[in-house]
Amino acid sequence: MICRNNSIKNFWMIFFGVVALIAIASAIVIGVVASNRVATMRMSVIDDENTYKISQENGYRRSLYLACDSMKNLDANLGKIASSGDTAHQTEMLAKVVIHANQVNQSLSNLPFQDSDNISACQKFVNQTQDYATYLLGKLSRGEQLTEGERMALRNLDDVATNLYNFLQGYAESDSGMFITNGNGQNNVGNLSDSLNEVDSKTFEYEKLIYDGPFSESVEEKVLKTDNKISHADGAKIVSEIFGENKFVSEINNKGLFYLYDTEKGRVYLAANGKVAQYEAYNEQSGESVVDCDKCISKAEEFCNKLGYDVKGVWISKTQDFVTYVNCAPVIDGVIIYPELIKVAVDSTSGEVVGLEARAYILNHQDRQISFGNVTEEQAKSAVMPRLKVTNIAKALIEKGEKQHLCYEFQCQDGDRQYYVYVDSTSGKEIDIFKVIENTEGYTVI
Repeated sequence: MICRNNSIKNFWMIFFGVVALIAIASAIVIGVVASNRVATMRMSVIDDENTYKISQENGYRRSLYLACDSMKNLDANLGKIASSGDTAHQTEMLAKVVIHANQVNQSLSNLPFQDSDNISACQKFVNQTQDYATYLLGKLSRGEQLTEGERMALRNLDDVATNLYNFLQGYAESDSGMFITNGNGQNNVGNLSDSLNEVDSKTFEYEKLIYDGPFSESVEEKVLKTDNKISHADGAKIVSEIFGENKFVSEINNKGLFYLYDTEKGRVYLAANGKVAQYEAYNEQSGESVVDCDKCISKAEEFCNKLGYDVKGVWISKTQDFVTYVNCAPVIDGVIIYPELIKVAVDSTSGEVVGLEARAYILNHQDRQISFGNVTEEQAKSAVMPRLKVTNIAKALIEKGEKQHLCYEFQCQDGDRQYYVYVDSTSGKEIDIFKVIENTEGYTVI
């Protein structure tokens, strides 16, 4: 009875939280998140000098980019729920589905569409997904479990979300992705309606519903506290030993004190404790990718070791614009230490490192005693859904919220979808699950 009451209490807490978050999401749907997205994606050139048109166009573009982001998150969470065996985790992700579906709906409502069957089908899909997630939240609150049929329904919805995300992302990044400027649109409608009408109607097919995301964000709220602060002059000597001649530019107080230096090859951000936090090369290479992934990993590890970071390459993304992105982390007694992740960018035409971001390592690094739990590999594997085919097993220290967990990391396949499932080595329970999303940005773990 106590478990039942706690479950109901947790549901209503989540339910009211979702309602509040939906209200907030609706109010800021074209706010800061969309603005950041616009800042990082290539905008098509606007030649029209009419200020009102330009402003209206930019508003449409912000809504389109937010729709892309929300659809990507909707896609990821649908797949993760279908592959999760932990009720608490399912509840958390279903709440996110409700929020992201609402954001997609709000964003699409701000875009100029002409009515069509495919647009109606798209809106119906988003509405039903939101309602279905709410229905499943209620079921879990009553202590019931998801059935295999409900998991299949979630996977079908996931397929549709993937297709819609691919379409929206492709349209947003295309030169024709304009609404009212450069002659691409008439009557404030643009090309999006026509492009969506060309989408195969089978994209929206899913079974009738009965009633129908690794760890690189762990440093966002942390602040670097430096006990042994060096001067920027001493910092220049450290930078000189690694990068050569340099010039001090400024101090930066951004969740900690950092010194910025210009070198011949690029900019270096040095933490006040003398550790290189970030490196950005000036030159941008182009040509043919001739350096393979193994060589890129080797180059990334070598560069990190040169900076005093004892790490190994643990994840590599797709090469994009002749740059291969390698995630490196310490490995202690065979355990990957994800909270100390370092991101390294390697030029795949020359093999030179052209970027590094090591703030997570600097913030989280400590001497660690690894004491793995008593749950065996086979016992932990039983927490992974039988539908998932385990292709690789590793050990990892992960961070969720403010807690760290020693886990088994199961790399899994479900058809052409890839997941990472983390099972606690002490409790044997699923702690986290990530879906690998392939897009124009490479491979993203969500």
